[in-house]
Amino acid sequence: MDKHLKKVYEKLKEECAKSEPQPVEWSADMHCAAYINGVWERGQVCSVSSANVAEVLRCDFGNKVKLHINHLRPLQPDLVGCLMLECSLSDIRPAGGRSTWTATACDFISYYMTGAMAIMTIKEDTPKRPIPVVLYCSNRVGKDVSIADFLVSEGLALKERTRQEVPQTAEKEAGTAEGTSEGARGSRERRPRRSIRPRPAPPPPPSKQAPCSAAPPNVVRTRPYVRPEAVKTRPYSPPELPHCGLTQMTITAVSEDGVIYAMTRHAERQFEQLKDRLQLHIKTLPRQKPYSWKSVLGCAVMGSDMLWYRGEVLEVIGGHVKVRYVDQGLVENIPVCHVYPTVLCEDIPQLCIPCKLHGITPVGEQWQWDAVALLRELLHTRCVDLQIMELPSDPQGHVTVQVLLDGMTLSRIMVHHQHATFDPSVSAKEMHVPVVTSSVTELDDWELNIKVLKDPEPILAVYKYPRLPDKGEHFPVKIKHLRTPNEVFLHPLVEDRDTEENEETLEEALDRVNSSVESLPLLTDFPIEGPCLAEYCDGKYYRAKLLSFEGFDPVKVLVRHVDFGSDDMLPMQRLRQMPAALLRFPCKAIQVRVAGFKPPRVSLEKERVSYRPEWSMKAALEMIDLLHGNITASVVSTDPETAVFLYDEKGALVHLPLVEKGLADFE
Repeated sequence: MDKHLKKVYEKLKEECAKSEPQPVEWSADMHCAAYINGVWERGQVCSVSSANVAEVLRCDFGNKVKLHINHLRPLQPDLVGCLMLECSLSDIRPAGGRSTWTATACDFISYYMTGAMAIMTIKEDTPKRPIPVVLYCSNRVGKDVSIADFLVSEGLALKERTRQEVPQTAEKEAGTAEGTSEGARGSRERRPRRSIRPRPAPPPPPSKQAPCSAAPPNVVRTRPYVRPEAVKTRPYSPPELPHCGLTQMTITAVSEDGVIYAMTRHAERQFEQLKDRLQLHIKTLPRQKPYSWKSVLGCAVMGSDMLWYRGEVLEVIGGHVKVRYVDQGLVENIPVCHVYPTVLCEDIPQLCIPCKLHGITPVGEQWQWDAVALLRELLHTRCVDLQIMELPSDPQGHVTVQVLLDGMTLSRIMVHHQHATFDPSVSAKEMHVPVVTSSVTELDDWELNIKVLKDPEPILAVYKYPRLPDKGEHFPVKIKHLRTPNEVFLHPLVEDRDTEENEETLEEALDRVNSSVESLPLLTDFPIEGPCLAEYCDGKYYRAKLLSFEGFDPVKVLVRHVDFGSDDMLPMQRLRQMPAALLRFPCKAIQVRVAGFKPPRVSLEKERVSYRPEWSMKAALEMIDLLHGNITASVVSTDPETAVFLYDEKGALVHLPLVEKGLADFE
């Protein structure tokens, strides 16, 4: 129907694009043309509030939106129609005995189905709405999965039980009760005669040509009992324990009983390689069979990201299995259909190490829920220094550790918050763990001198910016970069009187520097706002300034290209020292605020600018289109920030179309 819908849109655009709002008394069930996200669509009014805001059903899509009545137009009778089909998933019902779907189930369906391409089979062609259908979508491995079965596997729905699936005992009880009732009724009617009549013969079996409805009610088709398959798997090999001493590890999980699971740097690299190997072992979801989980120790688990992981069965709870991810320590209740009784990559031991804190005893002899919450808040996914105090005699046991957080032991933190007490059998000397324990350093005898030190490099000055014309004066500009619709970087196209005719330009100077850029030293000084040369994606170096450090493993620096306005995150090896000769050129991108408009107070757009969520992506893209061509500017203010008006070729403010489309408000 795509071609038909396109023709409808073209007709609506012809009729409504240049029309003005009409004095129409809008009411429920009226058909209309609605201006939604910059496009005229067919709609049907559901309700109108006192504030002249209408709730409109999008006839070709099915969802409802709220619009001001100024965005509605009467719809021509020949355009009235609907291309959406209201459907319902057949053969399932809400879980938990509810008659309606929970918000969780609705959010789950919306997350996976909105915008997805699906194969639909109509179960019954009926004039009633919604129509019962079966929907299939492809998963990551290209296999078609029934959405109804998927909801059942996630515990959000139950299979709708048909008559053939009713237990036989229930049918027998129903039949017995019915027969007893009939017998009692018959005896009451014939009580005066007191004669014994023979039991009537059962009705003859239905012929093969008879319809199914002719079958007697006490005929039951039951599912054959399938004995659970006995499967036995061995556990995964215990983790390789590091030697006693100070080491760095990443905390992957904290269990309910306060066990801390940590992973060494080497194990982290192994884990990334292991994930790739596991996906090669099992490429699709194995066929579900009833298993006896009592003898299953090691298993394979499909996580919420639809990837396979190694697990350990802890407990069977109804249709779920409580498993622990052996390489991370996390514990989850997983549907049986997502757990497979097999051991994968046996050559690799468990990658996370269970640890317990040294020298303290939890209050009440076991960790309380608030203490576990504090441990998770302090440790989860954090790389910390661990002092390994004692290794267990059992390879599956817990390693006794002291965790160092900014020079303080975690044990002292837990005691301070009254979640634990010091073990009296542990001396105060054992509780004190220095951050660095190196006897070699203490014995070194250093002879320090400054004979070979070089003079410090001179600190370069900051960039200079061109002077803008006076307030109210119009001047041509070139937009270099857009950060938000009302925050741009521009370059004034004003002739620089200080530049001599035969003097080298900035572009020529950069070409000369890039021809021998390898001879320039790497950046060694990192003052904020300091100048440098930064490599762009085209392989060339351009002028930039340092903004901040954004990463530490490896170290990355956030820089801004001063002649373009764009920001970039770069490793240190892509930054070089700035030649002093390049500083004499003024920057070609001045950051300004575009005055006259602001983000809309109400916006129905879902896609937002991540670093400025008050603006929609649609507004940003519209503004980019508006800034092409000959743009002029006039300065409005310079304090506390530079603000300008921007005008198009016709002398109109460039932001007016944004306000007209509801993507911005007047300031």
